[in-house]
Amino acid sequence: MRSHPNLPSLENVETLSERIYSSLEEAILEGKIKPNDRLIEDELSKMFGISRAPIREALRWLEKDRLVRIVPRKGAVVQSISEEDIRDIYEIRSVLEGLAARLFCERASEEELGRLGSILRKTEILPPHKHQMQRYRELNREFHDAIILGSRNKKILEAYNHFKKQIAWFQNVTLAFDFRFEVSLKEHKKLLALFFKRDSEKAEIQARQHIENAAKILLSDFEKRSNRIERSLEEKRG
Repeated sequence: MRSHPNLPSLENVETLSERIYSSLEEAILEGKIKPNDRLIEDELSKMFGISRAPIREALRWLEKDRLVRIVPRKGAVVQSISEEDIRDIYEIRSVLEGLAARLFCERASEEELGRLGSILRKTEILPPHKHQMQRYRELNREFHDAIILGSRNKKILEAYNHFKKQIAWFQNVTLAFDFRFEVSLKEHKKLLALFFKRDSEKAEIQARQHIENAAKILLSDFEKRSNRIERSLEEKRG
């Protein structure tokens, strides 16, 4: 019998700040709120119909996630994405997922191999239309998540989860993944074939090459967008 029956259960409790945080995080990661956009407490308070206190707390959490920065006298601003950010994270990701692929090759069960095959089959049958790209991204993340989990290494999982949100953010904001889909699928198939052969050395090389190729596309897309913005600013100044 509960000593204090009027107290709520802690199961599945989500505070107002957590709901605001989740809503804003999703909008930022999906590119609905753009880099350098301001998140004004008064406007968010009116939009959500709540006081500013839980919004302020949610913004502090987003700042800890490095998705926003708090600027004095200006408030919260969505972080910009730099070429250095992309390069740094993908260099780490290449090493991390290369090691995960090697360990997956050595430790994964037949059931886990079958799950990867199932993910690829689901990916193949999706029609290559623009409105399916969100589903493509989801299946791509499922594929990579399965390899990380199958590596049976908690530290790899912790490190991967630390960067996972930013990786999804880069992909959604730049849209580079949309152009790379067919190549990415072929690279996944090559990796799966090496897993079935239990060739851990080649699997690590293939996984690292896969991530490095993705980085090149992201950086190329980022450079093109930066150049377009710079030309637009020059035209305005002219």
